[in-house]
Amino acid sequence: MWWSALCVLSVASVASCGNILALVPAPFYSHQIAFAQIWKELSLRGHHVTLMTTVPHRDPTLINLTEIDTSNAFQIVTHKYQISKTAENILNMWNWYDIFAQINSDAAEEQLSNPKVQELIHKRNNFNFDVVFVESYYAEFLAFGKLYNCPTVLTTSVDGHTLFQHAMGNPAHPILHTDYATPFHGKLTFRERVISTIYSVYVSLFETFYVLPGKQRIIDKYFTNMSLKLESLISDVDMMFLDVNPVIQDARAIGPTTINIGMERNIVPKRPLTKDLKDFMDNAKEGFIYFSLGSNVRSKELNHDTLTAIVQAFKEIPYKVVWKFEGDDLPGKPDNVKLVRWAPQQIVLKHPNIKLFITQGGLQSMEEAVYSKVPMVVIPFFFDQFKNARLMEIKHIGKTIGRKPSVKKDELKNAIIEVITDPKYINSVRRLGRLSKDVPMTGLEKAIWWTEYIIRNKGAKHLRNPASDIPFYQYFLLDVISFIIVVTFCILIVLCIFVKKSVQVVRGILRTMTTKSKKLE
Repeated sequence: MWWSALCVLSVASVASCGNILALVPAPFYSHQIAFAQIWKELSLRGHHVTLMTTVPHRDPTLINLTEIDTSNAFQIVTHKYQISKTAENILNMWNWYDIFAQINSDAAEEQLSNPKVQELIHKRNNFNFDVVFVESYYAEFLAFGKLYNCPTVLTTSVDGHTLFQHAMGNPAHPILHTDYATPFHGKLTFRERVISTIYSVYVSLFETFYVLPGKQRIIDKYFTNMSLKLESLISDVDMMFLDVNPVIQDARAIGPTTINIGMERNIVPKRPLTKDLKDFMDNAKEGFIYFSLGSNVRSKELNHDTLTAIVQAFKEIPYKVVWKFEGDDLPGKPDNVKLVRWAPQQIVLKHPNIKLFITQGGLQSMEEAVYSKVPMVVIPFFFDQFKNARLMEIKHIGKTIGRKPSVKKDELKNAIIEVITDPKYINSVRRLGRLSKDVPMTGLEKAIWWTEYIIRNKGAKHLRNPASDIPFYQYFLLDVISFIIVVTFCILIVLCIFVKKSVQVVRGILRTMTTKSKKLE
């Protein structure tokens, strides 16, 4: 009897498993790590996951995870565009989308040319997928959903772009929901509201007339046997997963097909914590500071003035510093500073002796600091980092310095001392960390549940927000407002004519009466 029951359960388990294609082309570590746990967990639950990624797990124990390694796309960022130097010296909110669009286009072509990806396109009979995940910056990959006739899900490692918010039927107000490339957050000044509105129009036009046509050309080039239109592919998306935690990034009105899965990531480091680094942190009796500019901005490539200012500031503080530094040597390095090429950031942030995290303000770094309850000093460089820095200041969990092009020694030193000694920062980040974890389901659990929901129900079109199908002019009531204005104007004209005629009639009557009165006299 028990054997029969076991067989039934096994068959049921296998029958519920799906074939998943996940396409994450971004040649940025932070974009990959945001969803890495999801692909791993899906494979551990028995689903067969085919993952195209620039940061493969390379874990032979994950037998249900097949990886297409496209890590060579990193050469585009590091060599062709030299993103580290570009971020410090050139990038701003007005040219970011242009450079990012060029990087994305080159990365997409590089990966679509990969032999294994070509096999997915031209030997589709060898594969079968129940759902396709696509990173939102690479909407051209939505063509795989049509190729395999299955539901599609967008993923994004930051808040959703305005284009996709509208596609999912979510409001994207330029004042309430400023673009993630702007430095604005919270209650905006009049000047900021004007800039944000203009920027919103600028980005919309840039996407419409430059970005989307470029993506359409890529679709036409690589999916030659299909007549696919990018606009239709975007409007046909079933669901969108956002790496957003409303407690940290503030609440936003979203429809049922937009899922916030901002999560605490329990990433097991591929390399163990070295003994010398562990001893350095354990022996930091006054506490230590962790300094990392993330995976895209390299500390060793900072300009001379900035590097000198940072070194001098560290010399004058009573704390040890763990500095993620990509070089072997740093001229003038203080004795209280330890350079490491790599560090398991989550382990470092959870160390009991840590006092402060100096960060570039990337979303994943900010989230990890909040979950670890560590206050921050932020030196933003590009993209959403300025917005995140503003958010941290509003929530009193960090202080921003380093307005480009350089950091000043006293500015950095004073910010370090202020954040460490002022209790409002540690109290605020502890409260935010506690609130972030007080949820009915973790982000990972939500992602898994909704993925399996889509597989079970072959999509989620029945949850589609009707706002996504309403034309722009109807959504903003432009036709209704115009109609009311025209009708009101017509009524006013009729009333004016009526009043004018009435006055003329009354005047005529009065003149007639006056004439008769004079004759009687």
